[in-house]
Amino acid sequence: MGYDLHIVRRDDWDDSEADSNISLAEWLLYVESDHELELTNGYQIKIPGVESSFQHVPGFCYWKGHPAKVADDKPWFDYGHGMISTKYPDDETIKKMIAIAAYFQGRVQGDDGEFYDETYLLEKAGQAIPETTNRTGKKPWWRFW
Repeated sequence: MGYDLHIVRRDDWDDSEADSNISLAEWLLYVESDHELELTNGYQIKIPGVESSFQHVPGFCYWKGHPAKVADDKPWFDYGHGMISTKYPDDETIKKMIAIAAYFQGRVQGDDGEFYDETYLLEKAGQAIPETTNRTGKKPWWRFW
């Protein structure tokens, strides 16, 4: 288990009944158009002392364009239940997710329901936040006033 972020069109990532799901066909078209993504439709599980196996996951891809260029630990995106997800993303991966979400006219949402957008990126960079940046119209989850 871990902390995931999801690219969604619906109001809540956990609402799989919503009719605003991203289809696998839409996702595959996007992956084909983005030269930074490498579609593998699955991943290899390597357990020391045990034979490794390939887990077939339609729409699974690696982000080979990640700036860190870490050979053995490339960020990945997984399609499932009408959304695109990843686990424990760094800030560069969140930035990529926000760009992908814009393509799908969606948003990036964490497991706890919080949304990530340009406001998050500006705050992380320590920059001033324009009044019009927060597209949700709500205060960030951590602001009490």
